[in-house]
Amino acid sequence: MKLKDMKKEELEVLSYTDLTELILKENNKPMNTAMIFRKICDYLDLTEEEYSSKIGDYYTSLTTDKRFILLDN
Repeated sequence: MKLKDMKKEELEVLSYTDLTELILKENNKPMNTAMIFRKICDYLDLTEEEYSSKIGDYYTSLTTDKRFILLDN
């Protein structure tokens, strides 16, 4: 099932890292951290303030999750 076809309630149950994995698989191309988190915020209807306050924690969760490799570029 595609993310855009999922209900908001279904998306809210998933962790940010799970959503990240789904976004990357659907896009099938490398994306930067801010771009991915912006998509997550769009799916979850988060405000700009929530984006700003949560981006740091999101980045930390990506660096500790073994499914992801963060590259410089």
